[in-house]
Amino acid sequence: MKKQIVLLFCLFLVQLSVAQTSNSVLSSGDWYQFSVDTTGVFKIDRALLQRIGISTNGLNPKKIHIYGNGGQLLPELNSDFRYDDLQENAIYIEGENDGSFDGSDFILFYAKGPHDWDVNASANSVKHRQNIYSDKAYYFITVNDVDGKRIQAKTPITTNATTQITVFDDFIFYEKEQKSLFAAGTQWFSDKDFNILNTQNFKIPFRNAVANGTINVRVRGVSNSVVSSTMDVKVNAQDAFTINFPAVSSGSLTKAYDIERNATLANTSESIAVSITYTNNGNPSANAFLDYIEIVGQKQLTFSDFQFSFRSLAQATTSGTVNYQITNGSAAFQVWEVTNAINPQIITNESTTNEFTFKDTAGELKEYIILNDTDFYRPETVANSKIKNQNLHALKDLNYIVITNSQLSGQAQRLADYHQNNSNLTTKVILLDEIYNEYSSGSKDITGIRDFIKHIYDTNSSAEKKLKYVCFFGDASYDYKDRLQGNNNIVPVKLSTISFNLASSWVTDDFFVMMDANEGKMSSAHTVDIASSRIPVSTISEATIVVDKILNYYSKKTIGDWRNTITLVADDIDAVGEEVLAQGVESIADEIKANQPIFNVNKIYMDAYVQENSSGGERYPDVNKAITNDIEKGTLVFDYFGHGGEDGFASERILDVPQIQGFNNPNTLPLLITVTCNFSRFDNPNRITAGELTLKNKNGGAASMITTTREVFISVGQRFNEELIRILLAFNNEDLTIAEALMKAKNNFSSTQKFFIYSFGDPAMKLAIPKPNIRITKMNDVDISQSLDTIKALSKVRFEGIVTDNSDAVLTNFNGTLSTTVFDKLIDKTTLDNDGFGIKMIFDTQDSKLFRGKSIVENGRFSFDFIVPKDIKIAYGKGKLSFYANDTITNIDKAGYNFDVVVGGIDENAPEDTVGPEIKLFMNDESFIDGGNTNASPNLIAVLFDASGINTSITAVDHDIVGILDGDTANPIILNDFYQTELNDFSKGKVSYTLRDLEVGPHTLKLKAWDTYNNSSETTLNFVVVSDAILNLENVLNYPNPFVNYTEFWFNHNKPNEPLEVQVQVFTVSGKLVKTINQNVQTTGNLSRNITWNGLDDFGNKIGKGVYIYKLRVKSTASNLVSEKYEKLVILQ
Repeated sequence: MKKQIVLLFCLFLVQLSVAQTSNSVLSSGDWYQFSVDTTGVFKIDRALLQRIGISTNGLNPKKIHIYGNGGQLLPELNSDFRYDDLQENAIYIEGENDGSFDGSDFILFYAKGPHDWDVNASANSVKHRQNIYSDKAYYFITVNDVDGKRIQAKTPITTNATTQITVFDDFIFYEKEQKSLFAAGTQWFSDKDFNILNTQNFKIPFRNAVANGTINVRVRGVSNSVVSSTMDVKVNAQDAFTINFPAVSSGSLTKAYDIERNATLANTSESIAVSITYTNNGNPSANAFLDYIEIVGQKQLTFSDFQFSFRSLAQATTSGTVNYQITNGSAAFQVWEVTNAINPQIITNESTTNEFTFKDTAGELKEYIILNDTDFYRPETVANSKIKNQNLHALKDLNYIVITNSQLSGQAQRLADYHQNNSNLTTKVILLDEIYNEYSSGSKDITGIRDFIKHIYDTNSSAEKKLKYVCFFGDASYDYKDRLQGNNNIVPVKLSTISFNLASSWVTDDFFVMMDANEGKMSSAHTVDIASSRIPVSTISEATIVVDKILNYYSKKTIGDWRNTITLVADDIDAVGEEVLAQGVESIADEIKANQPIFNVNKIYMDAYVQENSSGGERYPDVNKAITNDIEKGTLVFDYFGHGGEDGFASERILDVPQIQGFNNPNTLPLLITVTCNFSRFDNPNRITAGELTLKNKNGGAASMITTTREVFISVGQRFNEELIRILLAFNNEDLTIAEALMKAKNNFSSTQKFFIYSFGDPAMKLAIPKPNIRITKMNDVDISQSLDTIKALSKVRFEGIVTDNSDAVLTNFNGTLSTTVFDKLIDKTTLDNDGFGIKMIFDTQDSKLFRGKSIVENGRFSFDFIVPKDIKIAYGKGKLSFYANDTITNIDKAGYNFDVVVGGIDENAPEDTVGPEIKLFMNDESFIDGGNTNASPNLIAVLFDASGINTSITAVDHDIVGILDGDTANPIILNDFYQTELNDFSKGKVSYTLRDLEVGPHTLKLKAWDTYNNSSETTLNFVVVSDAILNLENVLNYPNPFVNYTEFWFNHNKPNEPLEVQVQVFTVSGKLVKTINQNVQTTGNLSRNITWNGLDDFGNKIGKGVYIYKLRVKSTASNLVSEKYEKLVILQ
């Protein structure tokens, strides 16, 4: 059993040189695991052996083997020694010589527990090391046909002793890891608050203490108080020392101070009384907690009735030979040297008296243990003790590994399979428990994960087989030991020791992928060698959602000209100096325009919008709308720079959790970059962040993120964002995945804040940047090598062009669709100085679209025409043509641009047009009938036609495509950006726009549109919103009815885009069931007409003519809502 306070052990590792193991011992045989909780000699008898899982029937004890490397923390430095694979331990078995494990037989073995001591004998320094990952150490037992390793006798020293040792140095600590103050870092404390019980007393046993000797007492505590405070420490009623805690400044990022002090005191007691009194200096809201108490001193080397470890610092600091003299030692069962914990040696007693004496060489610190035959520790059995055969050591030549647990492995395998089959990568899903078994002796020491990754990284047989990507597939927690209820530490992270400052207390996966020999201590100068990313999910459902989104990002459904857009969002000025937020983003926009003009940069600068005051504070409702609209329309990258938190962006809440949960953009998933504070602080299981919700949103959000998990400084964020964008958007023609771009940016950066900038998603995902090139060849039938015509208001313009390869040769096998956007000239805008700091910023935008339409590409060539809206700025200037094309067979996409065409003037000879557009309105799909039912967030569809085309320019006021919901003219819905023409026809097109969270009941939507001549039309649609809390069925019928051998079952519902399980049962009028049809349907609108019937019964026989009753039952698989309706049908002969 574990002694409640006494945990005595030292760390001594023999520096061995071992070749890298190519096969794990766990690869064959039957293996069973058990645990220990302290350091010492443990006993396994026949009954315990059976409980562990070993059959004792016919068991030859000589064939028993115990493996394990102890539970102490693994060394973080890559170059430090650690065992490669499990090591066999030398053990002692009583009664094994008869070849039978009898009832009186037992095993003794020396085990290293989880916690140990860092001892520097020459410096007389002793400090304990708390294992932050586990309070257990694990060992493995197996039986095979080979004799096991046994403890041997230590060869006696024959030289004369120069030093007599009758006392030994001993250490003990008291530490309770129960409370984390700020849910960050590795530091945990006792949960007894000194501000509630200001004096706390501790009794720490120190048996056989040297009379009138000295002890060194060390106490460490923590306080968070806005005034200075103290801890006064008394030892055995003597004043020892005072710990002085400074005041925590209200504006400081440091929220608490941890301080330790120690003192050497005279001692005559075998029970050390430590009393700690906290003084809060009048601050009732102060908090203070104990971290640990350490006691170091000397004890008499006297044996009684218990086992104990001993050592002497004097042995390490002297030379020659030392002689240990243990009073009453002859009564001991045995004495072992355990300096090399896996190879203990039995020491022979050299005394003929009641003492136990032995000699050993001096000059090094050695560890011994003396045993009583009735005082052995007992191992503990573990659940699922049988270990399946595994062999991670044999793995090599993997390009991509996914590390997860068994529960999530199925979804992880989907991701691995995709890249195995489509990305020319050799992939493997690795289970964490297997890593722990082979690389950290069963303990959940995260350094074992790093050591495994390094093994794969170092064992490739060729450069192309090098490990390139690691995906950490699972959530993580700041609680390594599962103290929190509902903890989700599935794939752990590396946490900073700093625990009271969220700007310096990092959380990172970089530790796992730093492979150089001198790395492991998390220096800001260290670099990452393997691209990694994390998918922070806790359940199969969450994992399925995220993998679905990632795989969908690679599918042809996501192809579109949204990939030409970059959206940059900047916070406003809330404090002096914050003008750099928008200025920094504008600088990035200028760099993108100069280096990657293929992209259309959309700017959302908060201070350029009108700020409103509400009961909740300052708000920017138009910014909220702009963000949602841009996410759902589609943007390749969405980059936010500014203040934020775990619930969203900015103090004005321009992005919040309900907004994120409402995102509906499954086929336009951006890379979301958040240079803000705590947006994705995923390692706190008690609070799910906005960033996590963005990734886990089933219907949209993002499938890939570069996001911050702690508080980032503005200056650091600006510099890092600039560096990242340059690499990510390939200013220098880089060809990297998103995670590789982040890795390169980190390696070029020196601040430790880089550690907590994360990649969420698939580390092998590349940003879906279209390849060049698309260019125009003619304008108005004139080759562009001649002078280009001018795009004039009301003129009809025709362009021809080609899709080319990197050598500018026409791709004659490219056939698909071209999307074109023609922009008016750049215009300057000015921020509004909403918060009155006297600072305004001028910035340029190019967001007035003269034309947005689609045309066919055949054999690499295309043409399109359109009529230029009257609403252009008449002054002459360069516009922009933006092109995107996709091949419908190969799904290859291309992009291009042109800045050479001049926009301005007016065509004085334009034909006359005085007729406004034709407008047809629908909800969800074009089968909708005016006055029909919809869901609460229906999709508005406006079908527009005008021979001159529809005006989408935003140059003039009041000529937009505008929707007015329920007569609310104060909040018009501007729909210009949601309009696109039909293929090869600029006169026709559609608006598609999602209305959100409408109230149940009747509504009206009036839409007004203008043609390019500024003729307008408007029309109104009536519709009724049915609660999403019910599944509403209406207009249930079959058509034709009556019928002979074919009919369709139609019904309207309020669950568009949701999978529905539909059942139709046909009954005779007497109630006999003759036919059952089960079918899954999913409709974009409210009408389903997918189910058909040929009039035959369940056995394929023709049903007689007459009247029948049918029941329609519909179930939504998303909400589990069910609805039923009964109707009649008639069958004719």
